[in-house]
Amino acid sequence: MASLFQRPPSAGPLLLFFFLLSLAACEPQPAPRTSIGRNVGIETRFPVTLDGKNIQVQIALTDLETQRGLMGRNTLAANEGMLFVFAESQQRFFWMRGVPINLALGYFTADGCLDEIKTLVAENPQEVPSRSNAIRFVLEMPEGWFEANNVRQGSMLDLGTVRAAMEARGFKPEQFLEQQNL
Repeated sequence: MASLFQRPPSAGPLLLFFFLLSLAACEPQPAPRTSIGRNVGIETRFPVTLDGKNIQVQIALTDLETQRGLMGRNTLAANEGMLFVFAESQQRFFWMRGVPINLALGYFTADGCLDEIKTLVAENPQEVPSRSNAIRFVLEMPEGWFEANNVRQGSMLDLGTVRAAMEARGFKPEQFLEQQNL
């Protein structure tokens, strides 16, 4: 027999369901995938050629990726680094806030020519400017890498390998680098 004073059903399970549903909606979306199902986000390393030498680089393309750079990385393998690709050529400034290892840095012009090499000291917040206002690419490698590999001013970055890496990341080089014929 039903009572007029019967308790309504508990809202607890329903609230829990909606709470879990809202958490699922906040989950970060996975990085785009290539046709072979591989993640192609910032953590992915791509083969790039510099002066005939094969290196593995992460490709920083967005403002957030550029700001984060190699922050928090304690080591880099011998031929591993990060390549920063910019939509416009201009003077560039790099610093080492939050990066606990020394790095070598190469500033490159839009045609892929290495303009200058700098040393970046761990945790140094002081900006290290390029001397040129025509810098389109910046490559960070382990300290001493350029010298050890005989890569000097005038060495060329293979822009075809950069294009392939950008495309694998899901970026269209012809739109991203409108002024450069990659």
